[in-house]
Amino acid sequence: MSAIWIAVISLSILGLVFGALLGYASRRFKVEEDPIVEQIDELLPQSQCGQCGYPGCRPYADAVGNHGEMINKCAPVESRPCSNWPRY
Repeated sequence: MSAIWIAVISLSILGLVFGALLGYASRRFKVEEDPIVEQIDELLPQSQCGQCGYPGCRPYADAVGNHGEMINKCAPVESRPCSNWPRY
């Protein structure tokens, strides 16, 4: 068998093995998300401006949902009506 075919077969086997390991690891170590934080994050503008004092919208949504932070720190959201915000 030529050296090229040996290389192709061995790289294919390595790709399948590592792909299976990555697939298993992604299911085994899956992180469950908080649905309240997800809802708050969907309502934020995702501009990542940092005007609220957090590095992005996701950390700010986590602070609002889990740590009792006030929702009024997001400057782009202040212009939107509050009827869109869910009650928690």
